[in-house]
Amino acid sequence: MKQTQILIVEDDVKMRTALREIMFKEGYSVETVGTGEAALAKIGTTNYDLVITDLKLPGIDGMDILKAIRKSRPEISTVMITAYATVDTAVEAMKEGAEDYIAKPFNLDEIRIIVKKVLERKALVDDNKLLRSQLKKKYSYENVVGNSEGMIDVYKTIDRVKDSKATVLILGETGTGKELVARAIHYNSIRSEKPFLPVNCGALAESLLESELFGYVKGAFTGAARDKQGVFEVADGGTVFLDEIGDISARLQQVLLRVLENGEIQPVGATTRKKVDVRIVAATNKNLEEMIKTGSYREDLYYRLNVITLRLPPLRERREDIATLAGHFLRKYCANNEKAITGLSKEVLRLLEQYAWPGNVRELENLIERATLLETTSEITRESLPEHIRTATDKGLLANDEDLQTLEEMGRAYIIKVLGKVNGNKVRASEILGINRTSLWRMIQRFKISE
Repeated sequence: MKQTQILIVEDDVKMRTALREIMFKEGYSVETVGTGEAALAKIGTTNYDLVITDLKLPGIDGMDILKAIRKSRPEISTVMITAYATVDTAVEAMKEGAEDYIAKPFNLDEIRIIVKKVLERKALVDDNKLLRSQLKKKYSYENVVGNSEGMIDVYKTIDRVKDSKATVLILGETGTGKELVARAIHYNSIRSEKPFLPVNCGALAESLLESELFGYVKGAFTGAARDKQGVFEVADGGTVFLDEIGDISARLQQVLLRVLENGEIQPVGATTRKKVDVRIVAATNKNLEEMIKTGSYREDLYYRLNVITLRLPPLRERREDIATLAGHFLRKYCANNEKAITGLSKEVLRLLEQYAWPGNVRELENLIERATLLETTSEITRESLPEHIRTATDKGLLANDEDLQTLEEMGRAYIIKVLGKVNGNKVRASEILGINRTSLWRMIQRFKISE
């Protein structure tokens, strides 16, 4: 792992030495210079992660250094230090792109915390930049895998709404790929060069979630030693993905409603609001309409979120996609683990197509990853599958009694299976099914089986 590189620009020898020792003890690679001229020479030849510079320097000062960095090396983060602390200099430094600003004399713990936070934000931005081209490919339509009728409807909707500002609500069971679809919307949109920031609303307590979403100001609560930007502010121009939106409290529902109505956020402890430009994609596995009836969810918020709705079908309702998905995941994990496995055995495909998939696509992906690691032959065999899949599916079409299908559902699944076996040859399929081609065609139309 690359060691973080920091350049300290400080004309006071004692202060320069002290800062160097602090940063060195934190595990950073540190270089120091005493003038702005020397700093610019260093910046031109070294890939620093962070420059900590005094504002008042002989000759070229800290503001000149900051402007030079913004112009030629914008990937470098900057923290400004000065003994001349005024609101004007702070505002100017932040406008020019400084990540943070601290006045002398300062607490040593404070500078450690500031540097850590700045580098964490930089790591997030750098990761976004580094992965952007990969993400655009990874989350393109062809990587939201499936050719079933339900998934084709999803693709069509994504294509129609991707560039709009409309809020999108993605509904579906756990593991159906809601975040994958949210990312596909973002990375295929005009916002793709801006951040995509996901937040699991069900994983944080109310107070923490509010701070995470909207940030806070210094002194807002115990431990708030400095201002902190929230996800909405960091993602300005991009997309915020609010997963498990059905889990937020009644108070936060009201706060989020105001944000959706006027596009303004209010950091915790602040007295003023900030305008942000974000596209919101939300997701839930809960029935929000039922929650509205019981009074646990705001109806007005639901209608604000539900401008565009995408419903992701569970895997048990798109069995024709199982073989395609399994092949997709097999290629992915063979590449990741340098395995030369060419496919799945017919028996394995039969077992996968018959299993109930309570964990949906995520469960299938985990299974294929496991099987890829365990398999010793050129194709995935039954022995590489978990015991519960090998045994449960021998009892019938579905593993769980509560998931038993109607005769019509079973008939549809069997026709799909036969058509798959004969590569869509309807003459051969009608012979296997014992019906004429006209009857098969009518059943395909009735069951809405896509080509």
